[in-house]
Amino acid sequence: METALVTRPVYTPPTVIGGTELVSEEEPWVWVVVVGFAFAAALAYATYCRHTGGNADISMTWKGFKVKCVDR
Repeated sequence: METALVTRPVYTPPTVIGGTELVSEEEPWVWVVVVGFAFAAALAYATYCRHTGGNADISMTWKGFKVKCVDR
């Protein structure tokens, strides 16, 4: 009867072909879509705020767009 030993796979660094690593680059259009959607949502809430009689203030921070609705 034969027994099989379980071995851990050995880490190998990414291979380099022609001086460039085989790493997928981020797609810039994804960020444009995400930021555009966030800005559209901020504008929609600002429009709702103005429609209900408030005064909207949109500010952009590192964490995203912030919309403050202040009653008149």
